[in-house]
Amino acid sequence: MKARRFGIALLLVTAVLGPVAPAPALAAPVDGRQFKQGYQDGFDRGMQAARTDCAKPIRAQTYEATDYTRGFALGFDRGFEAGAEEYCRPA
Repeated sequence: MKARRFGIALLLVTAVLGPVAPAPALAAPVDGRQFKQGYQDGFDRGMQAARTDCAKPIRAQTYEATDYTRGFALGFDRGFEAGAEEYCRPA
């Protein structure tokens, strides 16, 4: 019985003291405000691009990856797709 208790206690201690895996690179912060703002701005800009000329602009790949830019990129793609369905229908 003592060995079993010792084993359980050892297991709990190693689980608590063990290394924690780092968060994935694309994880949003807890509140996600910057990501949400970037998504909203990107969506609006994507809709505007679809409304004006229906040619999706090429995005620069040299930007710093922050929560805002990740949200902007995702929002821009989705905004352009939504705008293209609405404004760029073939005649």
